[in-house]
Amino acid sequence: MTVQNNNMLNQKGRRIARTVLLVQAIAAAILVALMGLIFGIEGAKTAFAGACIGLIPNMIFAHYMFRFGGARAASQVVQSFYLGEMLKMLFTIVLFVIAFVILNGPWFPLFAVFIAITVLQWITPFLNLKIN
Repeated sequence: MTVQNNNMLNQKGRRIARTVLLVQAIAAAILVALMGLIFGIEGAKTAFAGACIGLIPNMIFAHYMFRFGGARAASQVVQSFYLGEMLKMLFTIVLFVIAFVILNGPWFPLFAVFIAITVLQWITPFLNLKIN
């Protein structure tokens, strides 16, 4: 799976993924600042951890999801999708464990930012954003 297929379908998918990740990153920055104002520096730290827990696994998944494309590479597409999803879940779990071990709370900012990023991942493709 080292050869990358750069067909039109992949390029469009990558543009959509970049847009979704950009929207998530902007929302995360705004929410981290807001949580910092409400909960102080500790709230900003946990909110930043929630943003990282939401964004890093999504970036890994997007990288693997759009490595291959087209009917001829169908088995590679499926393998890459499953690998990306597995790594996304693994990194999410590991990052949550690291956050719980290192940080002392408050936990609301961490979960609020993580949930907001997750919800944005679902709704951003349906927003009327120019993705060219």
